[in-house]
Parts: sequence; C-alpha cells; structure tokens
Amino acid sequence: MPSPKKPVIIYGGSFDPPHRGHLALAAAALRQLAPQALYFVPGFRTPFKDFRPLPFGERRGMLAAALAAEGLAGRPDVRISDFEAGLKRVVYTYETVAHFARLHPGAPLYFLMGSDCLADFRSWRRWRTVLKSARLLAGLRPGFSSLRPAGVPFTPLAGRFPEAASSGLRGQLFLGEEPKELHKPVLAFIKKRGLYFSRERAALKKMLSPRRFLHSVETARLAIRLSTAAGIPAQKAAAAGLVHDCARDLSPAALRRRAIRLSPRPPMLAEMLKEAPVLLHAWTGAALAAEKFGLDDPDIAEAVRLHATGAPGMGPLAKLIYVSDLACHGRDFAEAGLIRELAGRDFDAAFRAANYVKLTYAFSGGGWVHPLSAGLWNTLQEKNRG
Repeated sequence: MPSPKKPVIIYGGSFDPPHRGHLALAAAALRQLAPQALYFVPGFRTPFKDFRPLPFGERRGMLAAALAAEGLAGRPDVRISDFEAGLKRVVYTYETVAHFARLHPGAPLYFLMGSDCLADFRSWRRWRTVLKSARLLAGLRPGFSSLRPAGVPFTPLAGRFPEAASSGLRGQLFLGEEPKELHKPVLAFIKKRGLYFSRERAALKKMLSPRRFLHSVETARLAIRLSTAAGIPAQKAAAAGLVHDCARDLSPAALRRRAIRLSPRPPMLAEMLKEAPVLLHAWTGAALAAEKFGLDDPDIAEAVRLHATGAPGMGPLAKLIYVSDLACHGRDFAEAGLIRELAGRDFDAAFRAANYVKLTYAFSGGGWVHPLSAGLWNTLQEKNRG
C-alpha cells in the first residue's frame, strides 16, 4: 500500500511588506506539518478598492529578502509562486487552491493564515469551495483569545505569533521609519528601490528646510492616523501630507513666476499677489507635486491646493490635509492640540474648528482673508443652522 502523500501548504497574501509575523507563521507550519512544499503566493492585485499594493516584482523581491534573512531561502520545500501574478488580475483564494490541487493531485492541501484572517474567513468569496479542497491552518496572534469561528474547521498551529499588521507597517514606512517587525535586508531592499515614498521623501528633504520637512512628515503622520475613519487610503493620505508644502520654501520671486504660469490660474490671483503671496505656495505646490513626484491624482492635487485656504465643497482628502496641516504635532499654538484630539473623536467638528482658528488668526493679524476661506466658513455655518 503506497504511503500517503505529504501535505502542501499555500500561504497567500499581499506581503506588502512581508514581516516577521509572516515568517514566524511559515516556520511554525514547516515544523508542525513537515510538508513536501510551502508556497508563498503573493497576490497580483487585491479585491479591496482602497488598497493598491506595490508592484508584484517589488513585493516578490522583499519576500525573497525576508526568506533569506530567516534562513529559508534555497530550501526545496519553500517556494515563491508566481501563479497569481501570471493571471494579471484579482485572483481569489478558491482559484489559487484549485490551481495547487491540480499541481499536487492527491496531496492534502492546507491554506495558512493568521487568526485575523480566520475571523473574517466566511466573508471571502466562495469560502465553502475553499474548504472542499483545503483545510485552514491558523496561528493565534495577540488580541485573539481563541481560534473558534463558528462553522469553519481548521488546524491550529502550536504557539503564539507576533502581532504585526502590514497596514500599520506601511504607515511607518511612509514616514521614513524602520519598523523592528521588518528584517534588515527587507529595509535595505526598500531603501535601494525607493519604495513606500522613500525616494520622494529624499527629494522633498532637499527641497525644504529641516523645520518644514519635519512639519510635512508630521502632517502626513496625523493624516495617516485619521485616514481609516475618514475612509481614505493611507497611501493617498501619506502622499498628500508629505507634499502639501513642497513649494513652501521657494523664493518669493520663483513662487510668483510659477503661480502666474499656472493654468488654470488660481482664484483671486491678482489679490493674492498683492495681499498674501505666501498663499500661492498651495496652488504652485499642487503643480509641483505632479511635476516633481508624479502625484497627479486629482484628490491629492485638490488637497495640496486647498490646505491653506480651504473652500466650499472640499473632498474628503482635502479636508483631511486641511485639518492635519493645522493640528499636527509641532504646531506651537494651543488650539492645534485641542483640534488634534477632537479630530480623533469627531472629525467634522475638528474641521469646523480648524476653519475658525485659521480665520481668527488671519483677522486678528489684520491680514487679508481669501474669499475661499470666508466661503467655507459661511457654508459651514449654513449647514449647522440647517
């Protein structure tokens, strides 16, 4: 009688970036099941519209670096599969499992995941189809007291595994931090390839004074923190926050020249040139963000244009950067901290407060107020009365 075939483990995900938690799960699965193969299967695209992963090749490169750091590279039982990338579309788990069932006929299949994914498994497309061909293999992470989702059979991995979420790590990387949850070769790969805005940050650092650069990073930090509740992808929040002041340190002459050449021209351009030329950095910055950093997304452009004045009818990202610019750490007026704290509880109230503070400071200094700022105030007051 032939001996039973050794199992095959499938480990799918974005791996954006791959972290120690991913590798700890894989190592435990290798020890516990001694499979004939464990396949890491980076997805080509994600079905989630608010998240665009890095290109497949970059994530594959990071994953290879992480495997090497853990001593798993070169092992015949550990492989990176290009299956989903080869289809060049969103691929669902039931399709991936079917592929490996065909590739290893008769072998027991396991689909590896963390407890966070297991908790949501029944929301996956055709999850019952997955269970017909593969058994789930799950590891417990902090914050999950048990692995007992109703109606989902699984095999538990022995031990507990590091708490690490790729979404949070991306936020740190966008800000230039080096999370301890990432292997050093992965961080080196990121820096070499200019990933997670590292190339853009390096260019921005050369364009701005140290103080202005720090303010830009802190604006992005607050925008990232508030982005989930606002329904805004962290990537867009980070990008807009980082570049919102990219034209702020241009000389007055350069700022004027660039502003005059803009098409369409900023509203009230003649008045701004005369009364408040510093405001021109917002419109000029939007053009510079597209020119210098390739950030021509209309939402990012609007956020950069309106971060100083605001305007009636602002989009969600523009509102986010308007508040984050005013209330981020490093601002030296008392209202900043109050609005920052308020934004975490009631963003709309924080937005109204930010507009009030900006107008109050402009009027108290006897300065000119852009009609867009006054228009925003009037719109908000009418909305409140309504």
